[in-house]
Amino acid sequence: MSKEEKDSSEQAERDLKNEKIRTIFSWTIVVILIGFGVFSLFKLSTVHETEGEYWKTLIREQFPVLVGLPMAGLGALFLTLILRISTGPIEFEIGGLKFKGGAAPIVFWIIIFLCIAMSIALLWQT
Repeated sequence: MSKEEKDSSEQAERDLKNEKIRTIFSWTIVVILIGFGVFSLFKLSTVHETEGEYWKTLIREQFPVLVGLPMAGLGALFLTLILRISTGPIEFEIGGLKFKGGAAPIVFWIIIFLCIAMSIALLWQT
């Protein structure tokens, strides 16, 4: 085996290990996000047990801000991570701008978050 073949074999092995580590950490973050979302909804459902009316009134009046936007952020992160896990690195093009590498997931998250936030704003009846 030549030195070049050995180097390429070692590089492929390192790439495989790195991809496995990324996948494990991505799924760990997805599980943590789901757990945090469930915990947050559970705490929200038990707010009626607190003393006084401050939290109840605040949540009732500002529900889209206090609950909707954080959940929109979690949902956008969840979708971005699931897409990354299932298809690999995210790359896309919008209006002649190409997003690759680290910029693509960030821009993708921002787009998803803004779509969810605008949906909340349009659908919330006051």
